[in-house]
Amino acid sequence: MAKIFVSIAAYRDPELLPTLKDLIANAKNPKDLVICIAWQHAEEDTWDTLDKYKKDKRFKIIDIPYQEAKGVCHARNLIQQQYDGEDYYFQLDSHHRFIKDWDKELKEMINYLQCRGYYKPILSTYLPSYFPESDPKGRLEEVWSLNIDRFMPAGAIFLRPQGLDGWRQLKEPVFSRFLSAHFIFTIGKFVTEVPYDPNLYFHGEESSLAARAYTHGYDLFNPHKVYAWHEYTREGKKKHWDDSQDWKAKDDASYARFRKLFGMDPGCTPCQRKILGPYGFGMVRTLEAFERYAGLKFSTRQIHKQTLLHKLPPIEGDYESGLCNMIKVCIDVYKGSLPETDYDLFAVALIDENGNDLYRKDCNELEIRGLLTTDANDKFMHIWRDYEDTRQPHSWRVWPHSKSKGWMEKIEQVILYE
Repeated sequence: MAKIFVSIAAYRDPELLPTLKDLIANAKNPKDLVICIAWQHAEEDTWDTLDKYKKDKRFKIIDIPYQEAKGVCHARNLIQQQYDGEDYYFQLDSHHRFIKDWDKELKEMINYLQCRGYYKPILSTYLPSYFPESDPKGRLEEVWSLNIDRFMPAGAIFLRPQGLDGWRQLKEPVFSRFLSAHFIFTIGKFVTEVPYDPNLYFHGEESSLAARAYTHGYDLFNPHKVYAWHEYTREGKKKHWDDSQDWKAKDDASYARFRKLFGMDPGCTPCQRKILGPYGFGMVRTLEAFERYAGLKFSTRQIHKQTLLHKLPPIEGDYESGLCNMIKVCIDVYKGSLPETDYDLFAVALIDENGNDLYRKDCNELEIRGLLTTDANDKFMHIWRDYEDTRQPHSWRVWPHSKSKGWMEKIEQVILYE
């Protein structure tokens, strides 16, 4: 009879109704669900009307005209305010599919971990993908994990999914460094102990929540089997930043708050709980304990070699000597600035404040062809470069060479860190 508080933040999503239908149909005990939806919608959208559920006592619907929406973290904070002591907390997006008896299996796994001595376990990962236009065909039957890709220029951590090594042989969940915002299953009091920070916008949401949860005594686990699927591409579907006029200001303020939390700006130290109130770190473990567990150092933006190799936490052996300053930059070049058709070389460099090259790795003709043709609908060419250094680049330079016209005009841009 244990209740599950289900949190769904939905923004003008045609998949909301199919997600709700699948969530309920595949639950072992659908009567034990309390489903709260931050329903951010437009009157002209006919695909996500919730009339069917408005009189259903299991549902709590927060009606938000999309013009008044403030981003996903704010929406999730509003949802959590409707929590009423339910036994479990299940956080989702509005575009999912589920296995049969998902609720029974997730509760059993939490109970199993508690019997193992992990009294506040969290199950979370990036789910394998499904595709609405062909579903149920095309569902990936593979367990994914969350892995760090890089520290972004503005400070937040960028995470990527990857198949979990050896998952078919696993009999139970494994330790994880991070949380996925679209799949969190844990005990109910997580809502009151680690409430969502409404002042964050998008990037940094998951890594900051993981660190805060860990310092409140929660243990992070990656499931060893597939419980649900998630839609990733959402091509052609509205996001908040498509409609919002001030999303960039919210995004910049969010990055600044992330850096403040972790003490990443020069002369700053990580925030104590009293500074950010309920949105700071806990008192059970320290931030330093999380860093050593995860293989990170926020103040210097360092990543441990074991973390970069996607080895499971905690870090084994010496922590300090394994930290490295991995710089990873995406150079976005507007294709309209490349009018020629016979490029055979791009001189690509990352530059310091004095105009000196910090790192150089050129593009040959084959790489150029791939960059220009990967996505015909993308107006930009994306050149990735990564290297180890203690200095952050100030700008980048791409100098194209044409077979017929020689060296063309240099393309340069300052890298924005705030």
